[in-house]
Amino acid sequence: MDTKISILFYGKKSKTTTDNLLPIYLRITINGKRLETCTNRNVTPCKWSVEAGRVKGNTEEARRINAYLDILRSKVYA
Repeated sequence: MDTKISILFYGKKSKTTTDNLLPIYLRITINGKRLETCTNRNVTPCKWSVEAGRVKGNTEEARRINAYLDILRSKVYA
């Protein structure tokens, strides 16, 4: 039987911090069962790309966060 794995990074607007930062959450779906966890990374809402599930831009902070999200994605698949 094949295992279907889906990974989604998203900003959770209901958990916005007092500094108006959007926490980035990771949702893993395996055969229809969900697991949701916080990545402990925050970003301003205008810099978050919903379509890509990544931080927009080419700044050092954006590259650092996107690299961290890539590492998390590879760990989930491993």
